[in-house]
Amino acid sequence: MVVRLIHCNLTGKIVKKVLEKIMNKGKSTDGLMRHIRDKHGIDINGGVEKQQLLNIGYYHGYKASRYVKSRESTQEYSQFKQVKAVYDFDLATKAIFYPMLIIIETSIKNRLIDSLVTRDQCDIEYIYSKKLKDYSSKDIGSKDYKKYLKKNLELRKKIDETISYYYGKGHPAIQHFFHSNKPIPLWAYFEVITFGELGNFISCMNKDLRINLAQKMSLHHTGMNQNGRMMENIVLSLTGLRNATMHNSMIFDCRFDRSNISGQLKQFVGNQTGIANITFDTLTDFLILLILVLKKIKVTKTDLKRYVRDYEENREFLFESIPFSAYTQIMGTDSKIKIKILKEFISK
Repeated sequence: MVVRLIHCNLTGKIVKKVLEKIMNKGKSTDGLMRHIRDKHGIDINGGVEKQQLLNIGYYHGYKASRYVKSRESTQEYSQFKQVKAVYDFDLATKAIFYPMLIIIETSIKNRLIDSLVTRDQCDIEYIYSKKLKDYSSKDIGSKDYKKYLKKNLELRKKIDETISYYYGKGHPAIQHFFHSNKPIPLWAYFEVITFGELGNFISCMNKDLRINLAQKMSLHHTGMNQNGRMMENIVLSLTGLRNATMHNSMIFDCRFDRSNISGQLKQFVGNQTGIANITFDTLTDFLILLILVLKKIKVTKTDLKRYVRDYEENREFLFESIPFSAYTQIMGTDSKIKIKILKEFISK
């Protein structure tokens, strides 16, 4: 690059500036604070805010908290404490959602094991060959047949990859069954699969088994679950939130993957809770779905009310900490009324 600049007869001063830009060194925390003040117009000063910036991180915390949904929607915050408030809201919400997601994931797996292995063989190979054949209910060669056969074959590949990976990692249950020359039972496979893989597993199940699972979760609806896809839709819709929560990615503006949320699920959640305008564009709608599932599997009203109370306090903290325009972009304009109706739903 220097040779080209010389050939273009650029002055040595310009060359020096270009080289300095190419070889730009990282900024110190003090330098980052000056950059935030000078370039972003955000007031950040003192030892306390310096430590807070170090705690949340410039890229992971500060920059990720400044925009809503896309980098083109960077908010005009004037103080560092406003950016920190968004970060704190995000972290606190993940702390609320984490146990709810764990309970739901565990309850689905346990009910699946109960329905698939009771009075029958329990190994994953048998279950795959006999109970994950949704494609066989379609007309051979049809578009749906090809679609669901492809999903079945992709699941087969994923099963093998997952088991192989965890065997190599020394997972005790997986290694035990291999070393004992025994087939891998469903429960051992469920120990190591991702939440998204669980959703694909349910998707490949025979229709009657999918409906049976929804019934065991008290989430079957004869009018809205005729195809038996309700549990699949619930799991896949929560996968992005679950992964972001577990891996400490930002969730406050629902920037995680939401491509698997179906219209059927939106209608079902609204029907069951009596809450209008379920879009899953804000975290409040995900809270509503989580509470709905937990209520159906008999989590106590006391626990459900505590989850909602903690979320409401967190929402109120955000409302008081940032400009109203930024708040409405994050939470929408109807979160308060939705939470009010959700509380009434819990009490029924």
